[in-house]
Amino acid sequence: METTEITAFALGTPNAGELNQLYGAFRALSELLGTSQKKERMFLLPKGMSDVSDLKDTVSFSKYADYDSFKADVYGMLDVYFQSCDVVPRVFITAYNQSENECAGRNTDAICRIVKEYYQDKKLGDVFTTVLTSRLHKYKYVDLINIPKHLLTFTSRIRLLQDSRLRKKSLITIGTINNFSRQVIQEKNKDFLDVLKTSKADESLNEIVKKLEHFVNMPKKAVVCLGGRVEGPEIVFNISYAKKLCADAEKLVHNGYAVAFVNGPRTPNDVTDFLYERVKNNPNILFHNCKKIAEDDEDRMPKRWRIYSGPHEEDFKNMQKIGNIYPAILGFKNTLVVHTMDSYASCETANAAVPTAISSKGIHVDPDVRYDCHNLVQLLCPKYAIDWDEFVHITSHMKIEPKALNPQVLSSPLRVFAEAVVNRINARR
Repeated sequence: METTEITAFALGTPNAGELNQLYGAFRALSELLGTSQKKERMFLLPKGMSDVSDLKDTVSFSKYADYDSFKADVYGMLDVYFQSCDVVPRVFITAYNQSENECAGRNTDAICRIVKEYYQDKKLGDVFTTVLTSRLHKYKYVDLINIPKHLLTFTSRIRLLQDSRLRKKSLITIGTINNFSRQVIQEKNKDFLDVLKTSKADESLNEIVKKLEHFVNMPKKAVVCLGGRVEGPEIVFNISYAKKLCADAEKLVHNGYAVAFVNGPRTPNDVTDFLYERVKNNPNILFHNCKKIAEDDEDRMPKRWRIYSGPHEEDFKNMQKIGNIYPAILGFKNTLVVHTMDSYASCETANAAVPTAISSKGIHVDPDVRYDCHNLVQLLCPKYAIDWDEFVHITSHMKIEPKALNPQVLSSPLRVFAEAVVNRINARR
């Protein structure tokens, strides 16, 4: 097997946010090095899966009885991966899973340890391991830790000051690694308009197309992007909060706005059902499902809560003909995007110069466990984003529009990350 210049691979994940971080890291390295990489050579996948879209569950050490059984499965994944590789990747990337709580750091170190052991056992040379969007951990097997500033606590800052070795392997960024840009929005916006135009011929989409066209033609728009629950109890995203968001949307409608709700994999199904039913007959507010839809009874099991199952499966499958409208609908002029405070996606839109708001009232996020969410609000507002409740208030009384906000653009950490990886690998040679 030929060893060439720096290429990378990653552990596959079904989580959209983490997947976008990985794609962003791949893109940053490719742009810096002037190389390209095929999608099928990017990800480690469980046996029987050929594409990252096939994944429904994360691959994590904490789900196994012991290290040896986890190692055996990962070795099997690596064997399959290298059977189709013509080069040896020099970089292994994984994305820190915030939902795994106390296990996240241990899971990250375990997968990086196994990859290093595999390279050693197979005599493949050195592999540089890195984790994206991590909290501060004293990793043994991670060579570069990307830590967004909002994930640092006072205690962790002191630890960094006191531990020079840990500080040396840490890369602090403002905002998260992402695969988002203004160009991506505009490209998807064009594709969306083409799909909307061709969908008029499908009678089953009449109502959906009608609402989307009304949204497109309105002079002022707001897109509410819904986060949701995690594995533990530290985030409560319930119908009460959904009712509050609906009331906010109705206030904007009274002031000449069209509003779109888009959910995500973490949005609870009861919240999804409530919002869809609440706005279904409102011409000025639309709900578009962006969760994967259950395909069988296994998908409808409680453990598959990131997959939608419920009374509107058929409606949402019909909606799939249009596709995922986010982020395409952010490409229209005079459009505000609203993120719930549990989501890091606010970093992406603030980086892409989209007028951004953050909703933090009505959702419960435990400040002791998810201090990162509270830190992010303070980091972004009011410099890069506006508080959602403040926006609703001022637009109701002062008729402020998204185009008048002119927030400062959040700098992208992508280039900094790629340069750090390359420089540290070169320093080892």
